[in-house]
Amino acid sequence: MLAATIAIKGIPILHMEDKVSFALQCMEDFDIQHLAVVKDDYFIGLVSKSDLLDTEENKKLDILSDQFVRIGINESAHFLTALDLFTKHNLTLLPVLNEQQECIGFITLQPLNDYLAQFLGVAQQGAILVLSISPLQYSLAEMSRLVETNNAQILQLNTFFDETNGNLIVTIKLNRDEATAIIATFQRYDYQVLHYFGNAPFNNDIEHHYHHLMNYLDV
Repeated sequence: MLAATIAIKGIPILHMEDKVSFALQCMEDFDIQHLAVVKDDYFIGLVSKSDLLDTEENKKLDILSDQFVRIGINESAHFLTALDLFTKHNLTLLPVLNEQQECIGFITLQPLNDYLAQFLGVAQQGAILVLSISPLQYSLAEMSRLVETNNAQILQLNTFFDETNGNLIVTIKLNRDEATAIIATFQRYDYQVLHYFGNAPFNNDIEHHYHHLMNYLDV
């Protein structure tokens, strides 16, 4: 999914001759902390609400030009790049720019979150396994094979490094809710299963043994 895919229109674009009071009102109306400023239709930068509040309301935006932050995203960039920029710069608005550096729309947090949820497949049913392995042990082909030997498939896989021990944390979403056999298979191949989210067969076994004990004691 490209940045242009999730760009929305309708958010005001400010100009250098606009007054601070107008910019603040626009931010209030749209409940955002940033707005794009253009000059001759070309993107100059983002102005923040905090900078505006430190400026007299009757002043024009051009006096804040040195404080504009030039952060935008190319329309053909992957939408995950937008997520990275939002996180790094604590943004509430990200301009989407064409090759001529003109604003063709904006990305806000809500559509970004919606597309991220779609990308991660959070609405799909399925168990989630969190594994911890050595980076040298990581093999997508092997993990897929181990899952498929239990008549299941990997729907989603994400990784990140655990800086505390240097291991790779692998999160796998499966196409079924119960994964007892898959967990056992991973453990046989020396994968450390940190977390399991899905149907809880182990809890079910405990409950079964509990009821069996209660029936025995009744006798």
